[in-house]
Amino acid sequence: MSEKSDAKKGKAKESISNFWQKTTDIGKKAAEEAKSLAEQAKKGIQEQQAKKYTPVTEEELKSEDFLVPSLIEIVDDYSKRDIITQQDAIGWIELHKEVRVLHMYFGYAPKSDFTFIPVIQRDAIYCSDNFEAKKFINSIHIFGKATEEKMAELARIAHSLGAKKCSIEIMEADTQGKSISLKSSLSNNSGEIQAQAKKSNMQSGKRVISFDGNNTPTRPVLKWFANDDNIKDLIEMRCSNDNSIKATTLELSGACSATMSIKIACAIDNILKISGGISMEKQAQKEYASKLIFELEF
Repeated sequence: MSEKSDAKKGKAKESISNFWQKTTDIGKKAAEEAKSLAEQAKKGIQEQQAKKYTPVTEEELKSEDFLVPSLIEIVDDYSKRDIITQQDAIGWIELHKEVRVLHMYFGYAPKSDFTFIPVIQRDAIYCSDNFEAKKFINSIHIFGKATEEKMAELARIAHSLGAKKCSIEIMEADTQGKSISLKSSLSNNSGEIQAQAKKSNMQSGKRVISFDGNNTPTRPVLKWFANDDNIKDLIEMRCSNDNSIKATTLELSGACSATMSIKIACAIDNILKISGGISMEKQAQKEYASKLIFELEF
């Protein structure tokens, strides 16, 4: 009986041992499968991130084949370093609202061939200048700077064409239905500037300039208005042989000299995570809806 009992106990132990062995094997297999799935998932995420964030080196940036994006964001030197592992990367390219954006490391920005106006700042977004390929302007200042340049260009056009007097008025629609009218008069004789504010359905800034005038007009250099047919026709009429034009009023569409496209403005808002409130998109829409009233007397 004892031998049989011992045999039964041996078989029972063997059975239990085999059971635990199978359980252990199943556990190991499950753990290995889970590890494999985790590695695959991690690899998939890395591949997606690699597609989303494209590292850029200085050599690539300076290559003739490299297409410099219209927007550059200056970022901290440690940004996305868990993804951008290339030691010589100066930043990365990422799509925002289908617009390519170069996220450039702050430490590299001063060494680049680009000029950043007014200064280089972390977390600032810079837009490419419409006329100088390597100049980028802080998006916060770009609309105000563009307005100043447009006003100055129209004044130079009037002076080049021999005008005695010109007025430039910006009629800017307010998308919220509230606005302020700002009017200023400027005379090159007195140098006085007068400003007055009042409520209006439009935002208006008017500048009046007096010149000595002459009948020997010269063709002005155009930037913002190089493709505006009204300005080109004015120049042709004034510079023609008969030079018969004495006065005119032009209404120039803001869309013809837009600072940036609505698409670019939306991309900036996407980077800054702007939702509601004052946004680049709203400023761009307001500019597109604006008008420049250009009056000249010869």
